[in-house]
Amino acid sequence: MGTIKIFIENFGVLDCVILVVFLVNLFIYLSLRKQTNRLYKFYNSTDKISNLSEEARQQLKKNTKKEEKLTVTELLDMREKMNQTYSMFANVTTMFPLLGMFGTVWALIPMVDSIGTTDTSSFFAALTSTALGIVFALIFKFLDATISYKIDDNEKHTEHLMFPKEQ
Repeated sequence: MGTIKIFIENFGVLDCVILVVFLVNLFIYLSLRKQTNRLYKFYNSTDKISNLSEEARQQLKKNTKKEEKLTVTELLDMREKMNQTYSMFANVTTMFPLLGMFGTVWALIPMVDSIGTTDTSSFFAALTSTALGIVFALIFKFLDATISYKIDDNEKHTEHLMFPKEQ
C-alpha cells in the first residue's frame, strides 16, 4: 500500500505524459491486432487447406465465418497499412524507457538545490517516472511478442502470393 501511495503523491507532469503515450500506444496496438488478424484469417482460411478430406473441409467451412474475397490491390493496401501501424507501434514502444529516464532527470534537477537537506520528494518523483517507463515498455514488448509471429506469417504469405517460386 505504501508504494501506491508514493506513486499517487509523486505523480508529476511527465508521468501524465507517459500515461497518455501508453493510452495512444494501446490504441495503436488494438488497431494493429485487428488489421493483422484480418489478414491472418484471410491467409489461413479453409480454402487454403489442401491436405484435408472433402468432408472435413466442408465441416470446417460450416464452422467458420463467411470468408471474404480480396483483390490483389486490397491485399497490398491492407499489408501496407498493417506494416505502417506496426512500425508506429514498435517505435512508440521503444520510447517508454526514454520517457522514464527523461522524467527521472527532470525530477532530479530541482533536487540539486536541496542537496544536504532531507527533502526526498523529488527523488521519489524521479523513481515513479522510471518505474512507469520500464513497466509500460515491458507490457508492450510482451504484446509485440504476441502479434509479431502473425505479422511475419502474413508477410510470408503475401510474398508467396505476389512472387511464387517457379517449380
